[in-house]
Amino acid sequence: MLIESGNIRLIALTYEQVEMYRHTDYRLEDSLGLKRTARIIAPQYSNALGRYTLNWMKDDPENWLFATVWIIVETASNSIAGELGFKRKADENGYIEIGYSVQVDYRNKGYITEAIRLLSGWAFTHPEVKAILAETTDDNMHSIKALQKNGFKRFSYSRPLDPQDTGYTHETDNMIWHKLEKPNNR
Repeated sequence: MLIESGNIRLIALTYEQVEMYRHTDYRLEDSLGLKRTARIIAPQYSNALGRYTLNWMKDDPENWLFATVWIIVETASNSIAGELGFKRKADENGYIEIGYSVQVDYRNKGYITEAIRLLSGWAFTHPEVKAILAETTDDNMHSIKALQKNGFKRFSYSRPLDPQDTGYTHETDNMIWHKLEKPNNR
């Protein structure tokens, strides 16, 4: 699956491609014909991809696009600028949670704002999706600003306990939630 705009392309990774993405040895870039760059993936994110994302994709193949990694490709350089994605299909309230990150060299260029807009637009074409949630630290002003530019509003929310989240390590004291409601015309 591919979503394009003038500055970026979003590419939904297959199960095999997510496995390649976890490693920074250029297998993914070479397989997709992308420029090799010094891509960094935090060990805890790589582990989460293996522990959660790949399992969600395998366990619910019909909804894999709501569990996979969508890479952000900068069109001008044909290189990976970051990634984003959802944490599984919509829950009983019609909520999905989005997460994202940008490689250091591509920050403050508007790519994540544009990527959130594109992926949110795609998600809202699915009738079961009623709102998109995002969680940030209260001091991550760049992330908060990207969400606000896309119409997200602060939202009081408590994440339902998930038995798989026993290793969840976020400090919740400084976390805030943001919510984007589905536009009425969709």
